[in-house]
Amino acid sequence: MKRTALFGAVLAAFGPGLAFADMNYTNFQISLLDVELDSAANVDGDGFEFAGSYELNDKIHVFGAWQDQSLDFGIDGRTLELGAGYSHGFSDKLDFVGTLSYVDAEVKLGNQTADDDGLALGGGIRSRVADSVELDAGLKYVDFDESGSDTGFSVGARYYFNDSMALGGSADFNDNADTLRIGFRWEF
Repeated sequence: MKRTALFGAVLAAFGPGLAFADMNYTNFQISLLDVELDSAANVDGDGFEFAGSYELNDKIHVFGAWQDQSLDFGIDGRTLELGAGYSHGFSDKLDFVGTLSYVDAEVKLGNQTADDDGLALGGGIRSRVADSVELDAGLKYVDFDESGSDTGFSVGARYYFNDSMALGGSADFNDNADTLRIGFRWEF
């Protein structure tokens, strides 16, 4: 019941003043990352991400993302995510998006390596709130094979400076790490 009320409140907040065309799920994105791990030691760093998706039809798309991170104390991380998504348009300005993906993560410290993989389930919304502004918000749950689970919430915004190119930022707040992202998206 609480989730239904939260989802309804988010929809109501994005509802007023919507204006634009159907959402596009074929794109390429490159982003700079600022990462802060939730640990006993103060560990943070930066990195980059290449991501993209391809729209198979008006409801289904496939996507992938590659992250590479350099953290304090010589720690390096990388993450690969591959998956598929389903979108349902409430209007040509507001979409619900559900995703299912495979996540593979690796952390290196010197010649020591730890890696894990698992499945992720996500859901959220995308909305064009003005001709050149898009907002998104979502929840994501990852069930790793060996290191337990991770749940997170993300919010983001993009400014389209023409029909197919945008600058944007987002924040991911997870159980194990928080990530700020600034990037460029090209839709085609």
